[in-house]
Amino acid sequence: MKIFLREMCSAMGATAIAALIVLPVKPAVAVEGGLGAYFLGTRDTFAGFVPEPGTYTSLTFDHLDGSVDGVSLAGLPIAADADLELNLWRLGVTQVFDAQLFGGTPAINLTVPFPVAELTFTAIRPPLQGAMIDDTLSSFGDISLTGLVGWHRGNLHYSTGLTVYAPTGEYNTASINIQQRSVQVLNAGKNVWSFQPFIAATWFVPERGFEVSGAASLLFSEENDATDYQTAPAFQLEGAVVQRFRSGWGVGLAGYTYHQLEDDSGAGAELTRIALGASSLRAQVSGIGPLVTYDGGTLLGADASLKLKYTHEFAAKRRFESDILTAVISLSF
Repeated sequence: MKIFLREMCSAMGATAIAALIVLPVKPAVAVEGGLGAYFLGTRDTFAGFVPEPGTYTSLTFDHLDGSVDGVSLAGLPIAADADLELNLWRLGVTQVFDAQLFGGTPAINLTVPFPVAELTFTAIRPPLQGAMIDDTLSSFGDISLTGLVGWHRGNLHYSTGLTVYAPTGEYNTASINIQQRSVQVLNAGKNVWSFQPFIAATWFVPERGFEVSGAASLLFSEENDATDYQTAPAFQLEGAVVQRFRSGWGVGLAGYTYHQLEDDSGAGAELTRIALGASSLRAQVSGIGPLVTYDGGTLLGADASLKLKYTHEFAAKRRFESDILTAVISLSF
């Protein structure tokens, strides 16, 4: 039992960082682009847990297959059904400090995303009506910086913080080549600063290996000056239930829901609303699926953990509705 508890507590550090503060950015594809700055579902296992002081790294790979019926991409309203295939790599580095702040443990995280994406659809309006459109993207995206503080009260672990998404990824407004019957609308960045305050909590019973975690956040974005499009604030609620075993393996269920609190605004949003024949651009989506974890391994001389997850999204409006496979390797130095 002692060995099991020691391995669990050691591995919790790397796993918690991957779940709590590896905050990605997707390529801009209302919500302008059909995807927000925050990759939904990132805060699942150990969402509220900030581990002991040290350096933690994680590498996350997400494979997303999604579709949407009408979206604004880089200032171009697309009324056709569009399909998106996204392979997203996210490298996260977190430093947990040996200090006290407001009675808790402070930490900071930097995440660098690298999206590889392909968008396909059949144009339904002139001058490209009937053309098969295929746009691709491969580039570094918008980096994010997160500051947070975590506290521990027995089996309860909770934290709060703020993530800032910087417009470091390349961004260009849409371009149409009538002669080649093609468009370029995918971008690695969203061309806006975004801010996400959050709170998270984890109830973990080491003796039983049982965990319940949850997180709530708000996402605010500046207006995109290039498209005169203001994405409305959004509320995210995420959670996970996991049962871990002495072998180091664990199984569970994770899910989330996303809702914009208002309608999008600006001339770009109004153009999109008219082009799509929509009464509102307010976006929402939910997702749920199983996950598998493994804790207690070693890699490169560090404690290592692994997480595999599948998420099926549903009830989407004005966002891509996707199936997502996620793999996370976390290291604790």
